[in-house]
Amino acid sequence: MSLKVKFIISFAILFWIFGIFIEFVIPYFNQLSFAYPFLSRIYSTVCHQQVEKLIVFDNHSTLVCSRCSGIYLGGLISSFILLFVSKLNLRSGIFMILASFPMLINVFLYSIGTYNYSKIFAFITGVIFGLVGIVYIYNGFQILIEKNE
Repeated sequence: MSLKVKFIISFAILFWIFGIFIEFVIPYFNQLSFAYPFLSRIYSTVCHQQVEKLIVFDNHSTLVCSRCSGIYLGGLISSFILLFVSKLNLRSGIFMILASFPMLINVFLYSIGTYNYSKIFAFITGVIFGLVGIVYIYNGFQILIEKNE
């Protein structure tokens, strides 16, 4: 995959993450307030947006839950790392299964009432999943590009 395509993907992920934190930015750039309802609606299609699971700081909250925020941040970190990797060869899904396991355990234990929801643990398990997940997305793009060349 060319550096140009990798850069575009990284920039798109960065732009997506910027939207998650729009509520934090609006007090400093009031002209962005028009985007809030639109972005809130877009992010509602990918996240449940339960208020008690959002990351809150100084009375401002993210537009997605802590787990989704972690997934997107992990994806961003991996996309920047992948700018410097020339080719990936992940044909097996074992790494994806291993990366999703902590998140699945967290969801299961919370769902059966073993413990209360932890934003920090949800965020960390999301980052782990996002770090690996974007690698599989890149791999899929590489396979698609190779087939079309």
